Amino acid sequence: MIYRLISKFNDDFGLLVFLIYLCLFVLAFLAVFLFPPLALILVVLGLVGFVGVWLLVTIMRSIEYSLARKALAGGNCPCCGGVVSDTGIPDPVGGRYLICRECSQVFEHHGRRAQEEDLLEEDEASASTL
Repeated sequence: MIYRLISKFNDDFGLLVFLIYLCLFVLAFLAVFLFPPLALILVVLGLVGFVGVWLLVTIMRSIEYSLARKALAGGNCPCCGGVVSDTGIPDPVGGRYLICRECSQVFEHHGRRAQEEDLLEEDEASASTL
């Protein structure tokens, strides 16, 4: 449950930050005509905010990966609780991809959810060596 909430937050966090910065841009644009110092303050806060966003993303991803590693170590899928099995395809950091038999979600051995592009690159790489 906690894993699903955190992974959903991590998936949609980029869009949330974009919308916040877009709203602040509109506010800064209006402030240029109404109260110019506010526009400068918003620019400085926006630049400093990148550091806060980066820290939040790093913390949330590390929590997601640690929860996933804990579930994967027990042979369970962090998303649905199903059984995971080894795909036999090596992941970029030296382990092997794990796949859930129920929800078909693919994970790297360190907890990151694999994207289809990752698996396609591995298939192309293994086909080119033949």
